[in-house]
Amino acid sequence: MPVHMLSEGGGRAEAQIPNHLQRIEIKKLTLDSECEDKYIKGHVVLKYPLNVLPNGRQMLKAVIQEHATQQSSSGIMSINAYFFGMLAKDFSDAVKQGGIVVVTGFSLIKSPTANKDKRHPCQLELFEEKKATVYVQNPKYIYVPLNELKPGVVVNVYGVVTYYKHPFPTKGTDYCSAVTIMDQSGRKLSCTLFSDKLEALPQIYKVGDIVRFHRIKTERFQGELKGVTSAGFSALTFDGRVGGPVIPRTGSKSYHFVEEDQRMLEMLRQWAASRCSPSEQNLSTVQPKQFFDLTCQLVAKAELVKSVLLKVWDGTKCSHPVWKVLEEEDILEGNAVLMYELQNLTVDVQVYDNHIEVAKSLKPGAYLRINNLHAKLHASTAKTQTSNENHLQFHLHGGTIYGRGIQVLPADSYDVQELKKKLESAEVRIHPNVSDSVLLDFSINEGTLHAQLERYQQQSVTVLTAHQHMKTTSLSNVKNCKPPQKFRIRAKLKSYEPNSLYQSVKRCCPKCRILQEIPDDESLAHLFQDASTRPLNLNLHNDFWYKTAVGYTKNKQQIAFHFLVEDDWEKDAEKTSVMVERASLNEIFQLSRRFGNIIPVTSSEEQLTLLDLSAPFLIQGKTCYYGCKNCSNVTDVRPLRQFVQQESWEAATIAQSLGIQLLQHVFLVKLELDDGTACLDAILWQDAEKFFRSLASEAEVNVALQEELERTMKTLCPPGKGFDELPWLDCCIMTYSTEDGVFNQIFDTVVAEETDILFNC
Repeated sequence: MPVHMLSEGGGRAEAQIPNHLQRIEIKKLTLDSECEDKYIKGHVVLKYPLNVLPNGRQMLKAVIQEHATQQSSSGIMSINAYFFGMLAKDFSDAVKQGGIVVVTGFSLIKSPTANKDKRHPCQLELFEEKKATVYVQNPKYIYVPLNELKPGVVVNVYGVVTYYKHPFPTKGTDYCSAVTIMDQSGRKLSCTLFSDKLEALPQIYKVGDIVRFHRIKTERFQGELKGVTSAGFSALTFDGRVGGPVIPRTGSKSYHFVEEDQRMLEMLRQWAASRCSPSEQNLSTVQPKQFFDLTCQLVAKAELVKSVLLKVWDGTKCSHPVWKVLEEEDILEGNAVLMYELQNLTVDVQVYDNHIEVAKSLKPGAYLRINNLHAKLHASTAKTQTSNENHLQFHLHGGTIYGRGIQVLPADSYDVQELKKKLESAEVRIHPNVSDSVLLDFSINEGTLHAQLERYQQQSVTVLTAHQHMKTTSLSNVKNCKPPQKFRIRAKLKSYEPNSLYQSVKRCCPKCRILQEIPDDESLAHLFQDASTRPLNLNLHNDFWYKTAVGYTKNKQQIAFHFLVEDDWEKDAEKTSVMVERASLNEIFQLSRRFGNIIPVTSSEEQLTLLDLSAPFLIQGKTCYYGCKNCSNVTDVRPLRQFVQQESWEAATIAQSLGIQLLQHVFLVKLELDDGTACLDAILWQDAEKFFRSLASEAEVNVALQEELERTMKTLCPPGKGFDELPWLDCCIMTYSTEDGVFNQIFDTVVAEETDILFNC
């Protein structure tokens, strides 16, 4: 078949096509181009219906557009492509609009419509008999442009934030947020979002951020199209600046984000850069009467009669004289020495009304974004002229319009990293009566630590746990040796995949060795949603080994609870095991916080059975246990009756009784190593938990551990550094062959702790 489907889970499209093919960019195509063993890559922006020519042959036209990362000075190039014969039929059946395609075996002719459609002056022609081939990677999710939305449908969209309100509690149990977005079509969509979990709402920092909404429902209200949350709604938020990080802000433990998503994000960033005026200002550029957003650090604070005073700085000096709220600063909470050193760089922000409680909770040293801050000249009357008459003062008024409010920014966020650079380069005033020892007591000595790491960068940031006697082998020799063999190498880490390390956690079957991705919340939500529509079988309620209770959700949906206890479960709920039927994913997670063991089930004609093994068969707190579909042999849940009297359940024992092959958590990380003689790809897998000194099962659910792993990888591969600045890694590496080729795997190696590095130096 000339059309081949590529897997999103298999990585980038180029990694799944024959390696002898070479890419040629669309913008470089000419009628004289050599097309043999060449391919073009892009996404299908238009796909026309399949047609039949007068000679009876089938033909299909499509428009292929180069990715945003390969654009010329004249803009993104697109080209007309014509498919003939069975290739046209296969392309029509297999390729979705928006899908990524790799096309090879094409010929080029002059495009007769180039002047009219402003596309490439050449066009592609592809015939199956001329060995034309198309590799397709269809998107899992289709995103609808805002100008194509219709009322009453559930869709997925991308957009740039033009207006927002911070989430606020409603009179009920939910939180509410208002967001207006716009995309390249020029159409806006105002959205009202509700959730019982604050972290499920989009984490927007400023106008210009980019959001991705999955399963948002459109409704017509007062003649305008609006967006509202629907079942399974999820949101990702990205920094909207060109060159900003690709890591989203989200409350989901897992999410779907592939190459096509990155392309759409970069295109929106490029589009927004020329159209959206930034509302953020530095203190050095702010002018009277402005409303602006300020990214800053809190130095001190004080609670006043009707407001809270925040003393902040951003590393720049205000160009206007600044009004000081307090003559005596004894009531300020903060370090007196820092306040003295920064007195020429700090400004006083007075916070009012609904923002007071947030301001009271802030700790000096926190990094903040203050949205819709008002800069105004200090008001004075003729009777009370003061020296502050023309001084600038800063007020955060009440209300939430234009996103007005205070946000605490994570220390590892892109905005904070940029702010730190300004703070470190700022000229501060040194207190004349403070000794060095006092300064060390309160200062965050980042500069000293940075200098130490610079000095010790020739030391390895990894340690061998065995084979120290082996001589170091160059990567060029490793690549030339016939596997299987073991080596000791010394190299630098140029890159790694996935970039977000918690996404490297997979599930592995110890029997068939198959690897499975961690299901994202969206997929699981759909699975439980489907199961919730299946009817209850009243004949299966209240067996001798379980008691059944039926409850109702807010939407009057019936949920069955089958308690595996003989006594009243309310006496010891945290040790109670319960089989739950027709519950949503959110409801399952809520129940897991209350009960010790949750088993999702559904009704057959004769017995309660587990859901499809795509869903967890056992949930204990935040931990979900899955089984291998290939190696499991499950019938029903009756074997659980032997555990009714047991207070503590072991997942392995439960799995064995049910005929389930329990999947294990593993890390799977691809490393690109370079020692100056050659580059080599190696994987961390079987020894990965030893390497990171962490369990993969904990990394799936423990946010603090996820952040620690991210810091570890930034130590091994510091972002933005040249090759000479990268640290060295001492590693043991084994080479081996499989049907899929030759692979290299790291073993008997661990990440060095910081004390080990300093001691060895």
